[in-house]
Amino acid sequence: MKKFEVAKSAGSGEENENLRSELEKLECHFTWGLTAQDVNLNFLEVKFRDVVSLPEDALPQEINLKGRTYNHLAYVKHLQSCNQEALGYLGKAVEENADNAKSCIVTYGNLAWVHHLMGDDREAETYLRRLEEINESFPTPPPAALHRKVFGEKAWSLLKFSKNHYQDAKECFYEALQREPDDKEWNTGYAFSLFRWDGWRIMSGEQIPLSTSRSVKQLERALELDPDNGVIMVYLALVFQYNRKKLEAWNHMRKALEVSPNNLSVVLRVGKFLRKVENYDMALHALKKMLKIVPDSARVHQEISNNYRWKAIRAKRHQDERELILRSISHKKEEVRLNPSYFYPQLDLAKRYAEVKDVERAERMFQEMFAHPDLKPADRQALHRMYGDFQKYHMGSMRTAVTHYMKGMRLQNISTDWEKCRKRLLQIIELPETAMHFEIEEFLSSF
Repeated sequence: MKKFEVAKSAGSGEENENLRSELEKLECHFTWGLTAQDVNLNFLEVKFRDVVSLPEDALPQEINLKGRTYNHLAYVKHLQSCNQEALGYLGKAVEENADNAKSCIVTYGNLAWVHHLMGDDREAETYLRRLEEINESFPTPPPAALHRKVFGEKAWSLLKFSKNHYQDAKECFYEALQREPDDKEWNTGYAFSLFRWDGWRIMSGEQIPLSTSRSVKQLERALELDPDNGVIMVYLALVFQYNRKKLEAWNHMRKALEVSPNNLSVVLRVGKFLRKVENYDMALHALKKMLKIVPDSARVHQEISNNYRWKAIRAKRHQDERELILRSISHKKEEVRLNPSYFYPQLDLAKRYAEVKDVERAERMFQEMFAHPDLKPADRQALHRMYGDFQKYHMGSMRTAVTHYMKGMRLQNISTDWEKCRKRLLQIIELPETAMHFEIEEFLSSF
């Protein structure tokens, strides 16, 4: 695992080098190889904020999920160069674990690192001394194993931060199971890491039959030990769905919602599943109940908006379709408001306005996005593709659409939108009335 690269603090000389050496020996987010390049920091921040906003009765009681998530949030804020905010979240993590010193080991390590990076080495050394006191009170069992609390924080952090660490997370949980084979948390963590790892392999083009899937066997083992865990049921359902076992998938999803109606992860995944099988009313019922618990969850508003839009697409009457799209817009606007730095909800909102014929507002939103100075190339590519769709399907301007599909392709194959732009151009070539046949063919031949 590669070291996390950090900037030098204000201190220098031998003392600074000794402090840095001690910091690098710590077990915390700063030494676990988690880098900004591996993740979508905005997505992680939104996801982690959702967790800490949940009321206590909607959280698992056997683990301090809020304390763990405050550490995640703090590290995300550090990667966003917001160390002062990181300190605030770490302070909340300490509060969550006020009665359990062992649960503060990772938090104190993170605090030491943040203070050091902010130039406050005296405070960093304070937290190193606190860690020494904890280690003296709770000596690590041989052979050099991590404290159970620290091991759990490390394994779950690797799993939650990035697909690039699924393999590392899997190995961590497997190592823990060798010591405690019947432990509920380790079996669940190992099952989740296998599920994520298999999912990544499938996305990369591999075929994993149900009969040879290690994740299914481990998920079933985890469910034996934790029979009311709705997330395990959801993951099993998704594996069955992928293998076209529709009835088994449906039964697991329904059971997950029954046992975990207030679990945000369960409700979001069930809502997406129900949307895909076109059971929009059941999905909306569950999601709206969840929204009462977490009214400021951008992800819940997003899924409600998506369900309304797909219900509109399936609507039989034109008036129903418009009304449903307007409801979708209402929740999409909330998603944009709650997550203003995320680009794609704004794209979706512009598209929704076009669908209800409010083309002036859609055009204005698109132009505002084009004027954004800091768009990533993949985001700009998506913008060209969706603006091309807007021009083609809502404004009737085929030439403008072609211009933007071409601009999207010129950004090279950096996202799935490159292929979408290419497919749009190939479709336009086939239109009998197109006057740009040779122009498009010549353009495509250059790739």
